[in-house]
Amino acid sequence: MIDDQYKMGLMAVEGYLELGMTQDAMRDFLNLPREAKFSIEGLTLLMEIHRAEEEWPEMESVAERLWQAEPENVAHWIDWALALRLCNSINSARILLIEALERFPEEGLVHYHLACCECQLGNLPSAREHLMESKKRCRICRVLALTDEGELQPIWTDYAAPQFQS
Repeated sequence: MIDDQYKMGLMAVEGYLELGMTQDAMRDFLNLPREAKFSIEGLTLLMEIHRAEEEWPEMESVAERLWQAEPENVAHWIDWALALRLCNSINSARILLIEALERFPEEGLVHYHLACCECQLGNLPSAREHLMESKKRCRICRVLALTDEGELQPIWTDYAAPQFQS
């Protein structure tokens, strides 16, 4: 937990981030004391700044630090895997998500992100299985699947292909 004196600075960074003012958020973040920057709250804000700026290698680095600090938080596993996938380390993301699935078998978002990895690796039967499981466990995953911007494209293409029976 962070001292009250740093909360205002963290809240300012968060406010800029919510307004989409990522450069201002980063400026205020950089002006925070070291203790605030390296707190869970500070690192989370830094990761969100990198996500908003689509700075995937930087996001990956911060997400890994958060994962190391709080391995019991499934969100850190998902964020790290997402950043790895966006850095084109899809197999590394897949391996991480398989490990996350062992620890958090009921978490729909782990299944969803694993479906995305499997899809990108061409493992369509596994991708379909994880996508179906994600939709059973998490309503948000249904929306994610419907609004997907290409991660799951191989599944949709496969469904659209004519199915011939011999």
